Order: sequence, then structure tokens, then C-alpha cells
Amino acid sequence: MTNLSYSEDRTIRSHVRGRPRPHVPFMPYGLIPLLGLLVVFWMGMGPFARHIVEQRAIKSAEQTLAANGADWASARVSGQWVWLEGQPPSRMEGEQLIALVRAAQTPTWLGSATPVTRVFASFGSGVVMPTAIRKPEWTYRLSDGELKLEGIVPDDVTRASLVAAAEGKIDPPRIASVADFLEVTHVAKNPEYTEVALHAIEALSRCDRGVAAFLDEEFSLKCELPESGAAAVKQLVASPLAVGRLGNIDILPNEAVATCETSLADLLGTAHIQFAPSSAEIDPRSSSLLQSVADAATACPGTLRIEGHTDSMGTANANELLGDARAEAVRDALIARGVPADRLRAEGFGARKPIDDNSTAEGRAHNRRIEIRVVRASD
Repeated sequence: MTNLSYSEDRTIRSHVRGRPRPHVPFMPYGLIPLLGLLVVFWMGMGPFARHIVEQRAIKSAEQTLAANGADWASARVSGQWVWLEGQPPSRMEGEQLIALVRAAQTPTWLGSATPVTRVFASFGSGVVMPTAIRKPEWTYRLSDGELKLEGIVPDDVTRASLVAAAEGKIDPPRIASVADFLEVTHVAKNPEYTEVALHAIEALSRCDRGVAAFLDEEFSLKCELPESGAAAVKQLVASPLAVGRLGNIDILPNEAVATCETSLADLLGTAHIQFAPSSAEIDPRSSSLLQSVADAATACPGTLRIEGHTDSMGTANANELLGDARAEAVRDALIARGVPADRLRAEGFGARKPIDDNSTAEGRAHNRRIEIRVVRASD
């Protein structure tokens, strides 16, 4: 190994330190963050970001339509603005949908956000066609001295006038109080509907018990009252309606109802309608009895309910089905003998209403029966 003197070593080191370096051009590294911000800004202003914004807005709007069952509406977007088109069932539903789309939120990496800033709507002609406006509907019930008003009305003025008319009919014991369950909502405002409602209150005020209804533009009435007042109520409800059509009208004089049910009970109490075992097939030997029942039913007021009862043998479900089938069979037999079909209902009760002991053969025979009753206002 060669040893250098101190002076030679210093000479070599000085030459090394003094060697010229290659030229490197100036680089402004501090501007790199600014360039990054410019790129982000360009992307935010460009079509890429606009596409994302619009995708979020249309997705939010379509999810809102689906979640609220608004299959009548469609949505299109431009940026964060949404246009809704379609024909809403009512003005209220259209306005509610606009508010729901505007308020809907979607998740982002920064938390929940509202992707829609403005909502415009083009709903049919204007906002909604007049035919789409819901019509007033109501049911008034009189029972145990209370007249209950239920239904929908267009405004507080209409509601107050109906309640005042009902309270003006208070005359104990027939009507001792009025219960107001009317609801003010967006329905057609037409004085003719109010006239029909007042007409119903007047009719019910003459009943001991009753139900008056205006549903789907059809007026119906069931009224129980003394025979002495029946003719006046019949005349009242026979007058033309201001709007809508006349439906089922059952005027049930108390005396006639009692006579009817007694007559039918006597017929079916002394002789049973016979069926094949565990079957709804009527025994031909019951034909004469069925004719007598049909004659008595024709003279009865209102609608009749045919009830099918069984004994407790077998399962509860099987007895219910058998009771239904036997009641329907008797209904068909009475229709065939001239009783109008719209005056007859059939209902099975299975073994739920026994009149005798099911532990004996005789008791079970009594429980297997058909009963026919007048459908009351409280039913």
C-alpha cells in the first residue's frame, strides 16, 4: 500500500472538491401542490363531475318515486335540477312527491347529502285534471242514542254545517249526542254533496237505529223504526238526489222485523232443512219446507242473513266450511224459489253457536240447523 505525505493528500482532496458539477435547470417544486389543485378544479368543472352529479340526482329521484309507489311519474335531470312529469291521482299527492324528491338524501364519503337542489313539475294540464280530485265519502251511524259522523269533507265550513245539523236533531232518547269524526282533507268542494249529507242526517233522525252512507257516489240507508214512521222515511229517501245514485235502501219497521223473524223461526224450529251427512247437498224431502221459507222471506223487510250451524264433531275448520256451504246451498234454493238474490246473504258459523248439548246425539241434531234473520243496522 502506498503512503502519501500530508501535502500530497491535501492536494488530491482539493482537486476532488474543486471538480465542476453538471448544470441542473431550476425546478419550482413549490408549485406542484398548486398544479394539483388546478387539475382537481378542471375535473370538477368538466363533464366527468357533471356526469357523477347527474347520476346521483337521477338515482335519488327514481328511488324516491319507487319508495312512494309513484309509478305515474317519471324524472329527468340536468345537473342538480330535476323535472317530474306525469298525471298524479290528486293535487296533494303531486305536491307531496315534489317535496319528497327535493328533500331526499344520499350517502357520500363526507356524509349524507342532498343531490337535488331544485324540482320542477309538469303534471298533466296545469297540476292535475279536475276528474282526479277525490269525491267526498261518509258513513253516519245511529245506535244507542249516539249519532256518529265519519267521513271526509272539503273544509271546516262544511264540517261545521254538518255537525250543527246533526246537533239540531238531538232529541233523547232517539238521539242524545253527536260524535264528530269528520276529517277535513283535499276533496271536491261541491254544495250538492253537502245537500246529500244533510239529506242523510234528516233521514237518520227519524230512525231508532240506522246507517246512512255515501260511498263511490252511491247513497244507501238502513233504518230501524216503528211502523208508524216508515212511510215518511220511504218518501223522504225516494226524492231525487242532488248528486250520485240511489243504492240499497232498507226500511225496517220494528213490528215487521219481529213478525218476520218469528215466522221464520217457527218454520225452521218445527222442521229442519235436511242435508246428506257431512255434506251441503239438500235432501229432496226438504223441498216443501224450503218453499214455505221462501214465501215467508218474500214478505220480510230488508236483507236476510242465512246462517249455517253445525255440531262439534270434526275439526273447527271443517265445521266452518260445512256451515258456509250449507248456508250457500239454502240461499241458492231460496233464489230458485223467487226470493231476490240481492236480499239474501249466506254465512257459516260452524259449531261456534250451539243451542244444545253436543255431548248427546239429540243435542248435536239440534245444533245442526239453518237460521234466517233480518240484517240489522248494527250488523
